[in-house]
Amino acid sequence: MRSEGSAGHPHAAAGRPADLTSAAGLQSGPDRKRRQVMSVRVNVVPAVVSWALDAAADPSSLRQRFAIDQWLSRQKEPTLKQLQGFARAAGIPFGYLLLPEPPQWTLPIPDFREGFTGRDTPSADLIAVINQSQRRQAWYREYALGMGAVPLPFVGSARGRDPLETAATIRAALRFEVQHRRGTWADTRKALLQGFESLGGLTVATSMVENNTHRLLNADEFRGFTLIDDIAPLVFVNTGQTLNGQLFTLIHECAHVWHGSAGLGNEDAGSSPRSTTERWCNAVASEVLVPRDELEARHRRLVDVGLTDALDQLAAQFRCGTLVVLHALHRTGVRAIDDFAAAYDAEVTRLRELRDISQKRDRPGGDHYHNQPYRVGERLSRALIADALEGHTTIDEAMALMSMRSLSSFDEYSRRLGAA
Repeated sequence: MRSEGSAGHPHAAAGRPADLTSAAGLQSGPDRKRRQVMSVRVNVVPAVVSWALDAAADPSSLRQRFAIDQWLSRQKEPTLKQLQGFARAAGIPFGYLLLPEPPQWTLPIPDFREGFTGRDTPSADLIAVINQSQRRQAWYREYALGMGAVPLPFVGSARGRDPLETAATIRAALRFEVQHRRGTWADTRKALLQGFESLGGLTVATSMVENNTHRLLNADEFRGFTLIDDIAPLVFVNTGQTLNGQLFTLIHECAHVWHGSAGLGNEDAGSSPRSTTERWCNAVASEVLVPRDELEARHRRLVDVGLTDALDQLAAQFRCGTLVVLHALHRTGVRAIDDFAAAYDAEVTRLRELRDISQKRDRPGGDHYHNQPYRVGERLSRALIADALEGHTTIDEAMALMSMRSLSSFDEYSRRLGAA
């Protein structure tokens, strides 16, 4: 770092670093006033700035807010304050921007995605939610072991088994038989999340990083992921997609747990992934949501109904998306579909036209304390609150793991959850 106007300064020739404490206004008198008008500049490497842009969720907004082109061409160096603001806006740890070359930023879990946003660098938002989930999982594992937890028998129990058999096992474990499905799609999602947590697993369903409404997750980059652990398996659902999409993603990630394989999933019922694991998980998810026997029985009454109307009626009965029903009809052969790819594309187009934007994200404006059990997970929340109130975990650590910034929020959330 250097200071503008430092030429001729008695310490500059000696190579003494700029005194950031005085630049911050900690000195008094004439020297303080002189230093306040000088801007500390940072000699940031253009390749590192370019890398940070690639990692940012919205590079275009960063170019509007900061003189990026001037930094890249070295026409002008950013001030310390500007670079810190850029780091916050890009979601990049500030220290990374001071490196002499771009860091090797790789995903910490296997990546099974195909057909998602083609970007060479994982976004800072994706890295952030994976890292946060890993911290939560590590904390809960230690907590659970201290409480006498034993390995969960279902983790990895279905590897090598038939998808239909596995789907029946998962439906029973989650208490998700078709005849028991009630209420709205949101009720269905809640029941599935609670069902998985009742088995001992952890869930996160959110569309943002750290409750930050300015860092919304991009569903075109990823829809969900799984962290495998025999004590604390964790499934993450990006709620920046439709509720129907969330249901398929959630079951797909549960299938990963039963398979015993961590990773970013390829949760697309209409695709045929190269990965055998992803094909297996998609087949399991499809069969969990739309069981073959039930589909055959219910479709008999809709043989003479047009495909679109049949999809709507069956989706309402199975409490899932029409795309999943369409895939199930094709997968089972219950209904002849001459050109599945064309039918799938047509249904995607229809859904885009009908999609209610209010269901697309858990946008700001809702009840924070109502959404928090989804964004953190109710099992983890209760454990953190209990351990903090007993003095084993600090309040600060509990708040950080639950993405809370104030003690009043912690107290109110504890009260709302009934865990105080």
